Amino acid sequence: MEEDFLEEKISAELKEELDYLEEILSEYEKYVRNIGDLKETAVMLLYYRDEAQESLDYLKYEKIELKDYWRKVVELDNILRSKVLIFVHEVGYNNFKQYQIINDPPKTYWWWYLNKSAPPVIGEKKFWEFWKV
Repeated sequence: MEEDFLEEKISAELKEELDYLEEILSEYEKYVRNIGDLKETAVMLLYYRDEAQESLDYLKYEKIELKDYWRKVVELDNILRSKVLIFVHEVGYNNFKQYQIINDPPKTYWWWYLNKSAPPVIGEKKFWEFWKV
């Protein structure tokens, strides 16, 4: 009887984590598909990608099939990579450097280092720099 309760609890926790992963992937997809129109919320894409990675890393020890989730992540990652210039400029080239300092992401979290593959635009003002002449 105690064993059944423990199994139900594990199943409930696993279902909760899978639901969370699906929610995160949905948000990540929404941000990836709207690159160029994200404005000040662009950086949230990086945090959603973090959450997806952490959830998948947690779930890899469970006896469940994650292939479809990984396939979705790779599809979205490829779109992000194809729009790297737009995305980096939307976040702000120098903002990437600040976020790297603040968050200290591991080097394996490549999405935090996209600015290294996109040169800064000289003289371009961002919408948050309205005060500059």
